Amino acid sequence: FNILYPRSNNLDIAQSINSLLSMFNLRKACSVRTTKRVFSSFKNSYPALAVSSTGDSSSNGGQVLGLGTAMRMALLAASGLLFATDKAENCGIVGVVGSDDANAFVLEGLTILQNRGYDSAGIATVDKKSSDLYVTKFASRDTTCDSIDLVKSNSAKHVGHFTGIGHTRWATHGGKTDLNAHPHTDSKNRIALIHNGTINNSYDLKKELAAKGVVFKSETDTEVIAQLVGLYLDEGMNTKEAVSHALARCEGTWGLAVINKATPDEIVVACNGSPMMIGLGQGRTFIASETSAFSKYTKNFIAMKDGEIGIVHAGGSHLDLSRVETAPEFDVQLTPYPYSHFTLKECMEQPEAIARALSYGARMDGKRVVLGGLDKNAETMSHIKNMMLTACGTSRHAAEFGAKIMRDLDCFDTVSVMDSAEVRRSDIPKRFGALLAVSQSGETKDVHRAVKIGEEMGVPCISVVNVVGSLIARSTGLGVYLNAGRENAVASTKAFTTQVTVLSLVALWFRQHKEENEKLVESALKRELLDALQRLPISFGMAMRSRDRCKEIAAELVNKNTMFVLGKGYAEPIAMEGALKIKEMAYVHAEGYSGGALKHGPFALIEGQEGREGQTPVIIIILDDDHATHMRTAAEEVKARGAK
Repeated sequence: FNILYPRSNNLDIAQSINSLLSMFNLRKACSVRTTKRVFSSFKNSYPALAVSSTGDSSSNGGQVLGLGTAMRMALLAASGLLFATDKAENCGIVGVVGSDDANAFVLEGLTILQNRGYDSAGIATVDKKSSDLYVTKFASRDTTCDSIDLVKSNSAKHVGHFTGIGHTRWATHGGKTDLNAHPHTDSKNRIALIHNGTINNSYDLKKELAAKGVVFKSETDTEVIAQLVGLYLDEGMNTKEAVSHALARCEGTWGLAVINKATPDEIVVACNGSPMMIGLGQGRTFIASETSAFSKYTKNFIAMKDGEIGIVHAGGSHLDLSRVETAPEFDVQLTPYPYSHFTLKECMEQPEAIARALSYGARMDGKRVVLGGLDKNAETMSHIKNMMLTACGTSRHAAEFGAKIMRDLDCFDTVSVMDSAEVRRSDIPKRFGALLAVSQSGETKDVHRAVKIGEEMGVPCISVVNVVGSLIARSTGLGVYLNAGRENAVASTKAFTTQVTVLSLVALWFRQHKEENEKLVESALKRELLDALQRLPISFGMAMRSRDRCKEIAAELVNKNTMFVLGKGYAEPIAMEGALKIKEMAYVHAEGYSGGALKHGPFALIEGQEGREGQTPVIIIILDDDHATHMRTAAEEVKARGAK
């Protein structure tokens, strides 16, 4: 504040700020590194201030902010700074070939990628001295997430091997059993194969192979590929040739890796519709479904293209090295310390994540929203009249929220939202249309499929994703990053809130350009939303203080088997997301519903004390908006019905 408002040495103002920080419980130690990072980002975002380190305005025309603006900006920076800490449908694929122990890296990679699924996990390595293939794999036993621990506890036989692959997954094709876990081998145990994707014609291929005498050990589509590779090896092909011929028979998607005990110094990799990254290290080459698995060891990587098959060896890859990219800098945390699990940790990180999504104020320059990814394509964006948002799951709920803002700001003639799994060519607006894809990982298969349809139609495609350089981000080449930081938990939390934040910025960006291009009066809602976004990190910090009360409420609901979450207007997609979180984390049936349509849906299912399970819990979200009175009426109605 002193730098932003150098004219004042008023002790009363300093004391007021100190009291304000204390009230928001913001006074908290943080490292010098974090302080420098945040302040550098903040200062670079406002070069017009041109202030010196002493707090005096420079002589080259730097402006001096007003008291109110300076205080808002200082608090926005502080909210991100002081909440910062320095604490320690997909499958995860990881592998390495080189001169160091592969076992340690693969196990670490599985831990990093566990948010991609963890009810089954496994590793395979080749012992170069004996040319033996070793496989260890488990499905979870006591909990949904102990499979990786089981693999770690039984990995001693892999120590000292230099080539290895690992896999962690949700059981989708075939049940959650040890035999269905990856890696899979051919019938002669020559190769081990891991796979992310779906083979659509696996049933027909399996029948064909069974007729040739192949005996399957699992129910998965992945073993079909492994057995096909084995048959082509029998014909005298090398591993790459066998993989190429096997995949030529397959219909579907894959990111896969294969090791062969006959060639212990290489890994064969292939990609089609599922991401595969190759990390280029010193004396070691890594493979993974995302760069975070190897970013600790190298930032240089190649993103494989659809249809590619390559050989990875200790010195690199046979793929075109001119395509080498640099992975973004970020910290990979292997434990949720000091919290009990990653979901709680990421909930508590939301104030900082939102501040990063706002670039600590850099994306709001006074009354303007500045989004570099859109600004450089402003001319193309100005022709958009019909916007379609597409996403899946949590991102779909964020998209619904963003679409409501776009409609209220009158950004476009039409705004629609569609689940990516349902998108067809006829759904995407062709005339003055655009597609906005929302995804935390940037790898969601159905969302990427929708983007490919849009690209084939020649429609502008915009992405709002979290992971820099991800598949969807590369496909669109146009969009805005969330900057939320890595999400380790399976249930998305801070990604949802940052998606809502960034989609609000996107809506404001389109509104301001519409006002400028069409000479419209400035929207009052636009001004309100800008002010609200500046306060948002602080507001989330205050919301975190309700944690103890939330625990008390949860204790009252813990034995319930069903509940409803109601909201209206902007609260409706929040209700949908809240219900999804209850289902994902508590394994309790929860249904999100519009508070305005209560009588057309779950009203008949609400029971009182005399019901089979007692009072039905109903969570009602009431915002300070035009729907507040209606939602209070809905609360009285469900209460009269006997709900809790």
